[in-house]
Amino acid sequence: MSVLREESIAVIGQSLGLDNLRKGCASELAPEVEFRLREIIQDAIKFQRHARRETLTTRDINHALSARNMEVLYGYGGGDGMSYRKVAPGLFVPEDPEVAVTDILNAPLPLCPLVPSVNMHWLAVEGVQPQIPENDVLEASFGARSATSIADPAFTGDVVRKPLVKHVLTDEMQLYYTKVTEAIKSDDFARQQAAYTSLTNDPGLHQLMPYFSRFIYEEVKHSNHNLALLSSVLRMARALLLNAGLRIELYLHQMIPAILTCILNKDLCANPAEDHWAVRNYGARLVAEICARFGETYDSLQARVAKTFHAAFLDPTRPFPTHYGAILGLMYLGPLVMERLLFPHLTTYLATLQPCFAASNTNQVQRLEAHNCHGILVHAAGQYLSMQAATAPSADFKPTLDTLEDTFGEALVPYMRTAHCYADVCL
Repeated sequence: MSVLREESIAVIGQSLGLDNLRKGCASELAPEVEFRLREIIQDAIKFQRHARRETLTTRDINHALSARNMEVLYGYGGGDGMSYRKVAPGLFVPEDPEVAVTDILNAPLPLCPLVPSVNMHWLAVEGVQPQIPENDVLEASFGARSATSIADPAFTGDVVRKPLVKHVLTDEMQLYYTKVTEAIKSDDFARQQAAYTSLTNDPGLHQLMPYFSRFIYEEVKHSNHNLALLSSVLRMARALLLNAGLRIELYLHQMIPAILTCILNKDLCANPAEDHWAVRNYGARLVAEICARFGETYDSLQARVAKTFHAAFLDPTRPFPTHYGAILGLMYLGPLVMERLLFPHLTTYLATLQPCFAASNTNQVQRLEAHNCHGILVHAAGQYLSMQAATAPSADFKPTLDTLEDTFGEALVPYMRTAHCYADVCL
């Protein structure tokens, strides 16, 4: 049983020149016509969804017909919905409104076209399209092409697609990659220093950057609490960052999560007595350096990193080493970040540290971790005072200064002396 009536099939046949279509034939053809219509409509809905639209248009229907190598419909290019009028019981036809010639003649003239002019701008610099108003945004232009490129004649015929070509490194590049990664994972200090120097100064490593970024990500992921390996990997990341011939910003999506793992992970080593605090400190400095260097190119980079540190610092279920790394990360991002994300929570956080300092607490590891967290908070407050005294008038940060003095007291005296020296130099 088809949803199409026999009268509709008869009208379609008459439009194709089949005037003597028998009634039985119409009933037999109705299921097949319905099936073909459903196919076309389903394909058209796919084009509608890919174009991020909520309304199905005639353009989507034409795209669906073109994808099936069928003739498109002409004369139905309007973007508005079509209106139908009833000509017989159960039979509707598109309404063709009458247009008065006087209305067309009395309509205002269209605007004059702009005067042709020539303007120059950079389309690409060293193969990279600059983000300027004259150039289209890559994501937007790609979305627009995906919605309309099916109407291109190149897609309507038989398209011969070339197979994907796998990127193959030369034997020299493969040997270099092997030697560098082996040196990074080795315990030979001289080999590691040679690898860091080569990664910093060699300008021809752009082909190896995808492999190096993947290596950093995988080694951090599968480090198995190897603190020495994590330290070497972080130094490798900084060596690549210092290489002026590499566009390392293209691979930050793999490197930053690995570095944040070294800062905020619960257990960087199997033995808590090892100096994992230094690794967290180095990673926090490296993240701050990345944010300072690429913050203008990616305006949301520092905000997202600061949000990650802030969430880890406020989470009471996270261990103290994670809090320590989060405090370091917020401290190295600058005084404004500390003033807004770190200092408002000092009172609450210090209250959570007090039970760890009690004499009844026999957990020496927890006591050491809490002591380090308290110490880095004092250091962060002192760094804030020093940086603000060197760059801003004292009246601007006096409320924060009073809060820090009330919280830490005499522990800030060495930093306050340094801040006064900065202020005297500025005066």
